[in-house]
Parts: sequence; C-alpha cells; structure tokens
Amino acid sequence: MIVKSLILIEGSSVTKASLNISLTNALQVVIGRAPAMGWLVHVAANSNADLGKALLKFAQVTNVTGVTTLLIRN
Repeated sequence: MIVKSLILIEGSSVTKASLNISLTNALQVVIGRAPAMGWLVHVAANSNADLGKALLKFAQVTNVTGVTTLLIRN
C-alpha cells in the first residue's frame, strides 16, 4: 500500500537542492516554495513506517527548522 503525504519543510536557508535526499522506500517531489514558510514536498512511501523515517530524514537536513505533515492519504 502506498502512503502519500504533503509536508511543509520550514527553514529560511533551506534550498530545493538540499531537499533532494535519498529516502529508503520513499520518493519525494519538491512541489515548490511556500512564501515566508519554506517548501512544500509530496512524499510517496511504501508504508506508514517508511513515511515516518522519511520525515525524520527531512528534519535532519541542514537549516531545516521544522517538518509539518499537512496531509496523509493511504
């Protein structure tokens, strides 16, 4: 079952390139800038556990100050 999520990545110095990270069992597509907030990213993962791991990896990216889940669909 594929789990899809829309997340907000916060951080004033975060770049689109820095969000192109390797995720195990998940794929991300950077949708674009959320002015004065950060970046919107669509993630498709193989399971809820893989989605959780992906969120933790985004939280570890340099200059990221917050990762917020906006939507999850199974």
